[in-house]
Amino acid sequence: MKARFYKVLLAMLPLFTACTDEPDSSNFYTFKGQMMSEYLKTHENFSQFSALVERTGMMKLLSTYGEYTCFAPTNEAMDSYLRKKGVSGIDALSYEDCDTLVRTHLVKDMYTTADMNDGVLSTANMNRRYIEVSHGVDEDNNGVVFLNGTSHIIFALQDDSVENGFVQPVTEVLESSNRMILDMLLQNPHISIFANALQRAGFGEVLYLYRDEAWDKE
Repeated sequence: MKARFYKVLLAMLPLFTACTDEPDSSNFYTFKGQMMSEYLKTHENFSQFSALVERTGMMKLLSTYGEYTCFAPTNEAMDSYLRKKGVSGIDALSYEDCDTLVRTHLVKDMYTTADMNDGVLSTANMNRRYIEVSHGVDEDNNGVVFLNGTSHIIFALQDDSVENGFVQPVTEVLESSNRMILDMLLQNPHISIFANALQRAGFGEVLYLYRDEAWDKE
């Protein structure tokens, strides 16, 4: 009886010796993706916008996991914006100006161009403004998404995915819209009946009220 027991024990011994606390190295996960922060730093065509992001301290946010869309203006777009403002370079901008610019181009949600329908993005940007969306064609007759009327997402670079979202390069710097939500609703032909109903029912006055920013310090 004992001899049979020892034979069984010996047969099971390899099973015990094969166990180890160390996982197989083939199961190790190596991070090979690129965060939005790295994308901005390594693409020279966005160096001016990247410098703005660094200056405002927002690069740390774009280095973390999350869901973001960055409407990144090219250096050409930044140069055009600076000329229009009559300043020599980004160093001439105040911190507040830089912060507003960066937050205007960032949305805490992920949007591909296929997700962008005429009207406004359903998520406000980090400056708490809604980005207006329309569709048209660029100079090469490509169907593109226009933002706030004049700027459009660059067709050849659209929907560039990173680990924490999408980068959507744009041809012009986006400036905060002063239009109120009812104005935007009335502009959208797909919901014009609903927008007019809101207006006629007396909700126009409510929708034209400014939001009290003091209640939320995010």
